[in-house]
Amino acid sequence: MQGKRSMIFISIFALMIITIISGCSMPGGGKRPSIPQIEMVVENTLPTKRTNEFVVLKISDIKEIAKDFSQNTFMVLQADSNQEIPCQLDDTNNDGIGDEIVMVMDIEPKEKKRITIRYSPESPENRAVTLGHKKRTRSAIHPEYEGISWESELIGYRLYPDQRNSISILGKQKMGLSLDKFASNPATSSTKLVLDGEDNIGCGGFGLWDDGKLIKPNPDTPRYTRVVADGPVRSIAQVIYDKWIFGDKSLRVTATYSIFAGQIWSTGNIKIKGSNMPVKIATGLAKSKQGSLTKNEKNGLFYTYGKQSRFNDDLGMALIYPTDSFDSFNEDDNSYLAVLNPGSDNEISYWFLSSYGNGETGVKNSGEFSELVKSTVDNLKNPITVTIMPIKKEGEK
Repeated sequence: MQGKRSMIFISIFALMIITIISGCSMPGGGKRPSIPQIEMVVENTLPTKRTNEFVVLKISDIKEIAKDFSQNTFMVLQADSNQEIPCQLDDTNNDGIGDEIVMVMDIEPKEKKRITIRYSPESPENRAVTLGHKKRTRSAIHPEYEGISWESELIGYRLYPDQRNSISILGKQKMGLSLDKFASNPATSSTKLVLDGEDNIGCGGFGLWDDGKLIKPNPDTPRYTRVVADGPVRSIAQVIYDKWIFGDKSLRVTATYSIFAGQIWSTGNIKIKGSNMPVKIATGLAKSKQGSLTKNEKNGLFYTYGKQSRFNDDLGMALIYPTDSFDSFNEDDNSYLAVLNPGSDNEISYWFLSSYGNGETGVKNSGEFSELVKSTVDNLKNPITVTIMPIKKEGEK
């Protein structure tokens, strides 16, 4: 059953229409107009190969080039081979309309890869078609483990959306999606709760920061959890804290967490409303006597490694943050913390990752984990660049 769940089946009929309709003839021998397409170039600026690298396209940017672009029926292809690229359409602001196309791909060192999006022009007759790809991410809310979770085939995370507001790590001994099985029967699952966030920060949890203290939500703070995306290449979980008491203010705090296929890192995005002044946040990692700490403020990161899992296995955790938002490094009895300044818009993003040593893909020593963190930082701070090409007029070469 799990194998069937890992696939979203394609509407073959719709794909055939997009792919071959341009070759059909009209009565009298005339040829139908070619299928509209958008061309772009994605570039890896680093001298290293990148696998399962993500690209996010804003629908608004696409429509600036192709005003008739339809979100209902489209496909993304490598231009040189016509090989389909796994992708999905996400509605990230919950208005019922897709606003981002997300895809993952491998790209060689310094490579410039040509990508084509073929689509059916927007019209009232169009019906939505889901293009199916192997499901490699998952987000779900399961009462069995007291929170909302998200995973790739390599790692999983679980958030306690209560006064603890900490993130736990679900380590995988075998690759594959496993949240549902873990929720129903953790004893037989190859996925293990290797770090329980409990009352500390966990891995990438957060709180507000005031006068040298970490402020977490009160037990009675209203909160709302939802799955924003549960797709083949990206999943997004969100928690909205309404009336989070901060001094004399009542704030609305939205925390959004996302993960991509083939990755062990997750993005945390915190947005704060209700204050005219910037509100600092603190995020970080659980402290363990068995884990050694390494800090690098110049590159915006710190990490721990050692036999710090619940099963005395090797576990590495890292926190990566934008250096221009860094305020200070702090620690208490339970956590290492980076205090961050979100800026005038009171919104900030950071990243966290983990690797479980007893898993198929987990690193096996501190040196490997150090290299993994370094390469992740390089990739995150040097994202794939995307150039959308102008639409060619009919007859142009």
